[in-house]
Amino acid sequence: AGDGRTQVLQVPDVPGDEVASSDEAVGLGLTALSLDVVDYNAAGDLQVSGQAEAGSTLRVYLDNGLVGEATADDKETWTLKPEAPVEPGLYTLRVDQVAPDGVVTARVELPFLRGEPLTDLPAGRIVIVQPGNSLWRIARRTYGSGVQFTQIFDANADQIRDPDLIYPGQIFTLPAVN
Repeated sequence: AGDGRTQVLQVPDVPGDEVASSDEAVGLGLTALSLDVVDYNAAGDLQVSGQAEAGSTLRVYLDNGLVGEATADDKETWTLKPEAPVEPGLYTLRVDQVAPDGVVTARVELPFLRGEPLTDLPAGRIVIVQPGNSLWRIARRTYGSGVQFTQIFDANADQIRDPDLIYPGQIFTLPAVN
């Protein structure tokens, strides 16, 4: 239903990085501030989460406007669901880890595009995959039938290995269907 918390199951392996996973980093006491998940629904309700030192305070900003504060739990994870929905647009998403005196001790910053929800899309266009999308849903909205997901799959075979696994941010061509 999309109501549960998103969880990172595997972090990327960075060449030359001595710590291969976030679980190993936690075990070694090497947890650095990270922003692992940015999720939102069609209404713009945002949820962000990541890792930080246990007990640390985190402040989350969109375009330098404070949207909320979180505290890392004893497993060194944190989650924040701002109260106000986020309107579609391009933002700078920033997370500051702050000391008790308010001094920023670590910072993560990245661009964040809050896309428009998919609506009835005319054939022959592109779609940017959003959280919660599937090829079936995109085909149903675009062509009127989810069964035609194979058209999207075939047109984007260079990007899709498994039609059950598509990812937010991927850009697919939506071919015209005869």
